Amino acid sequence: MADNKNQPHSCSLCSLGSICLPLGVDKTGLARLEALVQNSQVQHDGDAVIHQGDPFTKIYAIKSGMYKSIKLNADGHETITGFHLPGELVGLDAIYPKEYTSSTVALTSSVVCQIDYEQLTELSTHIPALQRQIMNLLSKEINNSNALLSELTAEQKLASFIRNLATRYEIRGYSGSELVLAMTRQDIANHLGMAAETVSRLLKRFQDKGVLRIKHREVKILDPEQLLRLTGCEVGLQHIDVNQLNRA
Repeated sequence: MADNKNQPHSCSLCSLGSICLPLGVDKTGLARLEALVQNSQVQHDGDAVIHQGDPFTKIYAIKSGMYKSIKLNADGHETITGFHLPGELVGLDAIYPKEYTSSTVALTSSVVCQIDYEQLTELSTHIPALQRQIMNLLSKEINNSNALLSELTAEQKLASFIRNLATRYEIRGYSGSELVLAMTRQDIANHLGMAAETVSRLLKRFQDKGVLRIKHREVKILDPEQLLRLTGCEVGLQHIDVNQLNRA
């Protein structure tokens, strides 16, 4: 892991500022927030930014690349609990237990920003907008966890996974119809609780139906409405306002 110690960090100039920064923070508050963000670290495929069981001290903002979170249970079985894109925070689930409940590992060459949690919460008492942002992020964490408990078929799970990933990419200014899956088929299967063979079979089925075009890790969504139907949702009831989600 290499430290970019000579690279100054500026949240206001970061391309992800519209996603990470809370609304209503003035220049003084922004300067105080930027002072808490430690220099970014460059990581590569397989490098861990968080180790399960370590004491909780910081939260991490993904600046570029992609990470996955892996939880090891008492039997030694690994479960991938999530994939993280630029603008998303990791480590929030460690606030209550005071230790990280999973390890977070880079899937590609990636960069994170570190923020000391105690300093962040102290600052939030002086900046109401920052406090609201922290509460919103905690609420989103709970909702994401509850979504994983939903009773869905294998087809619905995979369709929902692809659609959710596409929406998250679109929020970040990337194409919402042309994706590069940085994770392996096995990683996707682990995360969704199914066999890798099932993921491969369903992807082929989606391609045969004309929903997707797949070439190695490149996926193009050809029929977004049919993909939505495959998730089990009704088309017309699930309009997504991307601009609104930017501040979610």
